[in-house]
Amino acid sequence: MQTESPPRSAYPWYLASSSLWMGGMSLQGFLLTWLLVGVLEIAPDRTGLTRSITELPPLIMLLLGGVLGDRINGRSYLASMHLLMCLPPLIVAMVFELGLLSYWWVVLFGLLMSTIQALSDPARQAILSRVARFDAQRAVTLMTLVTSLVGIGGVAIGGQLENLGLSPVLAAQALLFGLGIIAVWRLPQLPVSAGRSRAKFAAGLRAVWRQQLIRNVIGLNFLSGLFNAGAYVVVIPFIVKDVYAGGASLYSWVVILFTLGSIGSSLILLTFMPLRRPGRRFLIMQLSRVLILLVIWSEPPLWLFYAALVTWGVNAGVTTTLARSIVQELAPPNERAQVLSILLLSFMAAAPISSLLLGQMIEQFSPLSALLPGMAISLVIFGVGVAKSGLWGYASASRREN
Repeated sequence: MQTESPPRSAYPWYLASSSLWMGGMSLQGFLLTWLLVGVLEIAPDRTGLTRSITELPPLIMLLLGGVLGDRINGRSYLASMHLLMCLPPLIVAMVFELGLLSYWWVVLFGLLMSTIQALSDPARQAILSRVARFDAQRAVTLMTLVTSLVGIGGVAIGGQLENLGLSPVLAAQALLFGLGIIAVWRLPQLPVSAGRSRAKFAAGLRAVWRQQLIRNVIGLNFLSGLFNAGAYVVVIPFIVKDVYAGGASLYSWVVILFTLGSIGSSLILLTFMPLRRPGRRFLIMQLSRVLILLVIWSEPPLWLFYAALVTWGVNAGVTTTLARSIVQELAPPNERAQVLSILLLSFMAAAPISSLLLGQMIEQFSPLSALLPGMAISLVIFGVGVAKSGLWGYASASRREN
C-alpha cells in the first residue's frame, strides 16, 4: 500500500491521459461497427461473428495485462500502450488510400486495437488507486464522468465520417492516442513494489476466489453484460439502420445520447457518494433496465427511442461504476491490477459471446426480438443477487471512513 499521498497533479494528469484514451476507443467502437454495418453492409449474423473474432482472442491478454500491470512501472507501461495504439489507425488509413481496404482488413484493425486495449486497461485501472487522494467510489465515478465527456467527442468525429472521409477520421484517432503520451509522462513515477514484482499469473484468480463478494460481483456483472452489452453493441446499430432507416449520422447521435446518459449517472452518483450500500443500488438497476428495454422493444417514435437510450445510458453508467468501485475497494493492493483484469474480462467476454447469439436472432427474426433475452437476464440477476450474492447487505468501507 502507498505510504504517502500522491502529488495533487497526479489525478488530473491521469484523467487527461485516460480521457484521450477513451476518446480514441469511443471512436474505435463507432468505426468498427459502422464499417461493418454501414460501409461493407455485412449481414447481422456475420457482424456478430466479426465482433466475436475481434474481441474474443484478446481476452486472454487481459490476464497478461494484469500481471504486467503489477510488475512494470505504471507510467512507462501506459506510455508504451499509447504509442502502440497510434499504429493500427495509421496502417488502415494507408491501406484505404491504396484502395485495398476489405473485410479482413477491418477484422485485423479491430483485433489489433482490442488486443492493445486488453493489455493496457488493467494497469490503467489499478493506477487509479495510486494517484487519487480520495475514496475509490468517487475516484472511479469522476473518471467515468470526465472520460465519457471526451468519448462523446470521439463519437462526434466518427459521425463526420461521410463528410470528412475515412482517412482523416483515422488520423484523428491516432492523434488522440498520441496526445495521451504527453499526459502520461506528467504522472509521477509509479514504481513496482517488491511484492508486486513477484506477482504470479494465477495470483489474481486466487485473490478473486478468496473474496466471495468480489467473486459474486464479477459473476453477476458477466451475466449483466451477456445480453445487455451485446444488445447495445450489435442490436442498436441494426435498429438504427432497419427500424429507423438511419445512417452514420443518426447512429453517432444515438451513441452520444447513450453516453450523455452515462455522464448523467456519474453526476448523480457524485452527489451522493460515498454510498453506504452500493451493491443494493447495483441490483435495483437491473429491474429498471427491464422497463427501458421494453420501451425500445415496442418500436416507439424516434423521440421516445432517444429518451430510452439516455435512460439506458444512466442505467449502464450506474451499474458499471458501482461494480468497478466495489471491486476496486475490496481488491488486495498487491494483486489489484490482476483482480481488475478479471473484472474487465467479465465485461469484455460477455459482449462477443452475446454478439454471436444476438446476431443469429436478428438474422432469423428481427433486431427488436434480440432485446428480449436482456430483459430475462436482468430479472435473473436481481433475484439471484438479492438471495445469494451478499450484495444487498454489503456496507462500503468508504462510507464508514467518512
